[in-house]
Amino acid sequence: MSKLLILCMLILPLFAKEPNFGKYDGSAVILDLNSSKRTVFGTRADERLSPCSTFKILNTMIALDTGVIKDENETLKWDGVVREYPVWNHDHSMRTAIAVSAVWFYQEMARRIGVKQMQENVSKVHYGNEDTSRILTNFWLGKGSLKISPNEQVDFLSRLVRHDLPFSSRAMNIAKDIITLKKHGEYQLAGKTGSCANVGWFVGFVKQYGKTKVFAFNIKGDGASGKEAERIAYEYLQNKE
Repeated sequence: MSKLLILCMLILPLFAKEPNFGKYDGSAVILDLNSSKRTVFGTRADERLSPCSTFKILNTMIALDTGVIKDENETLKWDGVVREYPVWNHDHSMRTAIAVSAVWFYQEMARRIGVKQMQENVSKVHYGNEDTSRILTNFWLGKGSLKISPNEQVDFLSRLVRHDLPFSSRAMNIAKDIITLKKHGEYQLAGKTGSCANVGWFVGFVKQYGKTKVFAFNIKGDGASGKEAERIAYEYLQNKE
């Protein structure tokens, strides 16, 4: 092998293609759990923003371990309030609610958990700024009090993947299962979108060939949404698989 080829092989990884954030102010953090290498794109890896519906991952585990819901398949009756997305407007289980990000379902989970237990559980996992003070059913949305950074999202999810959170193995396994988007053979892609106040998130993990990477993609700006963050993440991650 020529010295020039060897040099190119060493240099190319340093100039790996960045995610295409397009018109958005984007940041992303990707942590390789095998090597502990953390790759950061953008300048906002430590900026705390509302977690939006990515908080449903933690809300799921709290609800399960406090016993306010039996399991991921227990169905709650729709309250009859017509909301902006038709897929929200019917009965849901935890599994179906997280798939379509039905806010009302997880607001009911929060009511059942209550102020005290919610704050205790958010604090014990050191989730973002740990502040659940601004309205029990909205503190993770838009102008709510809870904030988290891309780096903190990745740290939280890496603990979930490693089963290093103060929840039961059952609760952690269910949380990982209901956010799994693709799975075949040894390949698994799990993720959750979040959208609020022109902020979009897509956070999760990907397993392939015995390797696991945890990621958090965040975008800000007019029209920013979880779906857009997910699209950007997919495009980037597929090019790396």
